[in-house]
Amino acid sequence: MRKNKNKKSKKQTTLILIVSLILVSSVFLIVIDSIKKLSRDQFHSFYDNKYSHKYVIRGVDVSHHNGTINWTQLKNEGISFAFIKATEGLSHKDRKYKKNYDASKLLDIKTGTYHFYTFGLDGAKQAQHFIRHATVGSGDLIPAIDVEHSPINKYSSDKDYIGKVIAELVKMEHEMYDHYGLHPIIYTNKDCYKLYIQDKFPNNLIWMSDLHNEPNTKENEWVIWQFSHTGKINGAIGDIDLNYFRYSYRQFNELLMP
Repeated sequence: MRKNKNKKSKKQTTLILIVSLILVSSVFLIVIDSIKKLSRDQFHSFYDNKYSHKYVIRGVDVSHHNGTINWTQLKNEGISFAFIKATEGLSHKDRKYKKNYDASKLLDIKTGTYHFYTFGLDGAKQAQHFIRHATVGSGDLIPAIDVEHSPINKYSSDKDYIGKVIAELVKMEHEMYDHYGLHPIIYTNKDCYKLYIQDKFPNNLIWMSDLHNEPNTKENEWVIWQFSHTGKINGAIGDIDLNYFRYSYRQFNELLMP
């Protein structure tokens, strides 16, 4: 009888192990699938989401990565504004900037210019690099600073590292304000907003990137929402970044340079 009991006990143990492995594997696959879904954009056009009637002022942001753009087609798609990358760091100039800027302006699309802020470099010098090479004229959108993590802008929880990122960003913001007379718009996302922007730049309008949900209005007073990195629209080859302006046309005009 003892042998039979031992055999039965071993079978039960084996069965429990198999069931446990199946459950753990299932949970693991569900978690992986959720991560994959979160890593993808939820929206791909101005019309495949519930916000298309709420936000009627629509825009794009582009750089040389977007290749050749048919700006006439973009205009015909109802694009009201465009932010165009001009510079990055201390020396990089976007090779498509002038062509994109001129084409957008020619079609009377409200046009803005932005700088990709690089961690670890002098903020004042980054601002000077932008000022030298960017075209910011009357009727243009207030220039913007792009603040986000990237292969060159590494995340770190180190307080000194974070403090230096903020300190140089403050220098850049001040330099641009002194030159243009208006506080630059700051583009960022939820993580970088909390790390570098929140409560530190109260005078700057926020351009918030959130690829899954409408930005939380309690956290920040955003004015532009970038809701897709994989937008599809006539005039653009491949993916393009899509944006909504939050308020009315009257308030949109307050974003224009005098």
